[in-house]
Amino acid sequence: MPAKSLFNDDPSVQRRITSDSELDITPMIDVVFLLLIFFMVTSTMKQETELQVPPAKHGEGVSTDTAVVITIVTKDDNPEIYLSDGPTGSPAQLSEVAAYVQAGMNADKAVKTVIIKADRELPSGYVEEVARAANEAEGVEKFYVGVQDKQ
Repeated sequence: MPAKSLFNDDPSVQRRITSDSELDITPMIDVVFLLLIFFMVTSTMKQETELQVPPAKHGEGVSTDTAVVITIVTKDDNPEIYLSDGPTGSPAQLSEVAAYVQAGMNADKAVKTVIIKADRELPSGYVEEVARAANEAEGVEKFYVGVQDKQ
């Protein structure tokens, strides 16, 4: 018995050999662009928050409704104090903190706490300076440093 050849030796059968240069990739490029457009349209852009505080490890939240809130953010490597809940308005000076806290205490007799929200990159010494300035107001019972809740 003669050995079988792996190749078809029949001259009547013609094979067409395609080379890689004849491969049409236009449909594949169309699919890639469609997928790209789909993901761009359906994705949501997450805006980076202005204030980046560290996550809480222990404890419970404190209501900002019954507290005087001071926000400290870092802009261009310089700390800025905002006398509000969040960086709104114009930055204040360290000397204005005591008057702001005292005004908050006088406006509402239930307010006895001060919450300081500070950026993660801010040196702790600066937060202590702001806390000392706020402590000059009469009637402050507690200080809290605001942190981000765990998710």
